[in-house]
Amino acid sequence: MSSSNRIQAQTLLKSARILEAPVDVEKIAKILGFTIIPFPFPEKRKGMVLIENGVKAIGVNEKHPVTLQRYTIGHELGHFINGHAHFENAFIEDETIFYDHHFQQEREADSFAAELLMPKDFLENDLALNRIDESQLLGKYLVSKQALWVRLNTLRLAEKYSYLRSS
Repeated sequence: MSSSNRIQAQTLLKSARILEAPVDVEKIAKILGFTIIPFPFPEKRKGMVLIENGVKAIGVNEKHPVTLQRYTIGHELGHFINGHAHFENAFIEDETIFYDHHFQQEREADSFAAELLMPKDFLENDLALNRIDESQLLGKYLVSKQALWVRLNTLRLAEKYSYLRSS
């Protein structure tokens, strides 16, 4: 799951000639033929993908912070890249969801969003060369604190660059 997402994200970044953060996720969406549409969804809904009659659009909740909107676009692109079917049904989070294939699709889409918005080599360069701290990373990558720390821990970079914990 992750290596495929990593390869797909790297390919898109190269196609868009994006060499550093912040990743222009709207440019990536455009390369893939998507139009981004800010929409006044209910608060709980982050976004959705619509592909119909040759039209490809991503609706993103205009009420959410920019960091969440960017992640939502990456997440919805992850559904597209991974070939997931899209359904309008809401999923109730209980124990059974972890065995549900839709839950696995959500994890894949999140993984793709993280790979796209916070590429491993970008993060490693910033941490190794610049000794950048948490607030600088958040400002540069334009992601939420939670998304950043999940990514740093997944890549074991938080462990490697332990000075980040004291910021």
